[in-house]
Amino acid sequence: MKGLRIFAACTALMIGSLAAVNASAGCCEPAPAPCCESAPVCCCPPPPVPVTFCVVDPVTCCKYPVTVCVPCECAGEIPCYVGCRKGFLGRKILTYKFQCCGECVDIVITKHGRVIVRD
Repeated sequence: MKGLRIFAACTALMIGSLAAVNASAGCCEPAPAPCCESAPVCCCPPPPVPVTFCVVDPVTCCKYPVTVCVPCECAGEIPCYVGCRKGFLGRKILTYKFQCCGECVDIVITKHGRVIVRD
């Protein structure tokens, strides 16, 4: 008889919990499906553009055409001469700055007149 009472109590508890689950499922709306956000748009910066200008050796006054790649907002701008310093093996390192984008470019002129653009 005692076993029957325990069985009846357990059955009542299970029925009550099932009723609570069913009642809560009926009164609540299902959770909305997560919104599919559109893929983020990649706003990649435009590629660098080549700019050609003339570099003047401050010692010999020789002129050299130089082409450098700079951000597109500097396209068409002539850079300003910032300064010159001595380099290794008699080289001259000239620094030019593009005012609109703040980009600085170092141009190396060797003692034999070869022009090297530093990145």
